Amino acid sequence: MELLKLIKNRISTEWKKTFNDNVDILNGITRDQNQKIDVVDKRIDNLVLHSGGDSPNEVVDARVNNKGETFDTLESRLLAAENRHDEDVDELDVMQDDQQNQLEQLNNSIGKLMGTYGAVIDYYVSAVSGNDINGDGTETNPFATIQMAINQIPLISSSKITIWVDDGVYLENILLTNVSCTSFTLRCKQSVDSIDLSKNDLPVKVRSFGFVSCNGYFQLYGIQAVDLVNANLTDGIKCAFYCKLGGYLALNRVKISENTKGISNYNAIYANGNSKINIYQSYFSNQNVLVHASLMSDVLFLGTNSGSSNSVGIISDSGAMVTDASSTTAGSTTRYQVSLGIIMSQGQVFS
Repeated sequence: MELLKLIKNRISTEWKKTFNDNVDILNGITRDQNQKIDVVDKRIDNLVLHSGGDSPNEVVDARVNNKGETFDTLESRLLAAENRHDEDVDELDVMQDDQQNQLEQLNNSIGKLMGTYGAVIDYYVSAVSGNDINGDGTETNPFATIQMAINQIPLISSSKITIWVDDGVYLENILLTNVSCTSFTLRCKQSVDSIDLSKNDLPVKVRSFGFVSCNGYFQLYGIQAVDLVNANLTDGIKCAFYCKLGGYLALNRVKISENTKGISNYNAIYANGNSKINIYQSYFSNQNVLVHASLMSDVLFLGTNSGSSNSVGIISDSGAMVTDASSTTAGSTTRYQVSLGIIMSQGQVFS
């Protein structure tokens, strides 16, 4: 409230003017003081005691943050800091969720590549009840083709993998490539250990099976090769079973008896590129070439094998080595063909 001026003329005009001038001065001083009080009040609103300085009453301007940004009030500065903190927390939550999703995707990818350490993986195939679209490879919901089951195998696996195949004819040129595993077996579901292979066919028949650029142990059990005129072509050769560029293939109780003598580029079993094949308890007859080893590969043809009437028993070339412990090849039109390779049989070395 300002001071009141004299407005009546009961005193002299000169004295009234002097008095009113003094009132104006006093009112101006009052207004200045009120403004200063408002500024001080506002500044006090934005001051906090800062202990630890030269005086316990030392104050700092709380409107200024650590980046030198000045806010109208302490409240607005604190509110801005809290809002920024909340935004940072929300961003971190989103990043954490994204990282968790990425980790899950990575784990899934590793699972597909590696398989589960030390686990047993089984896939089932049935030409009658299987389905490659809706099947998942379980015994109750099998695949329809062997190749579909092969496609499920992790590229790198420490698991023991077995594909169980129902009786039937699977006219497939099956191919397994770039797989590294501890153990892989493709076999018929039933045991065929007691079957006389010279008189009986095996329950599971395929056209051909190739292993290319693989590492580890691979086995075929109870499989018979048929429709060989349409067998897969590799290195210009039609093959029933072949292993190329690495890996160890065991052929256990397999059979090839369809006459292939009229197919000039046909080899029943073919190995090359530092791969290894072990053949035992199997039967071969009427083959154009029974075994062909090439390019530093290694083949063992055991004495438990049987068969007859093959045109060429064994070909070994380009640094390959074949050990023939069976009399099966003796009845071949040409038992051995050697070209810069080695064939060993009953203490003799053919080179």
